[in-house]
Amino acid sequence: MTIKLIALWTPPDDQGGFLADYDATHVDLARAVPGLTSFEASTSIDGKYLRVAQLAFADLESFGVGMASDEGAALAADSDRLTATFGNSVDVLIVEVE
Repeated sequence: MTIKLIALWTPPDDQGGFLADYDATHVDLARAVPGLTSFEASTSIDGKYLRVAQLAFADLESFGVGMASDEGAALAADSDRLTATFGNSVDVLIVEVE
């Protein structure tokens, strides 16, 4: 069953800077995670979150292997860098698609 990591990014003060940095670095890091079957990033029109990203994996094992890889670690480290740089936060959900 498909597993998705859903990252919900709150808006920082510098939304333009965050989105530019995210698109320039974070997107490529996400797409490099082994086992990833799809990646989608969206910008919210309104609400509590600015950026919503979905990383899909074929199953829980693929998700675990991908996120435990060097590429998964680099993605996590870049999430920490983005929140430290822009002062926003990211809520992460791991869901099973039915």
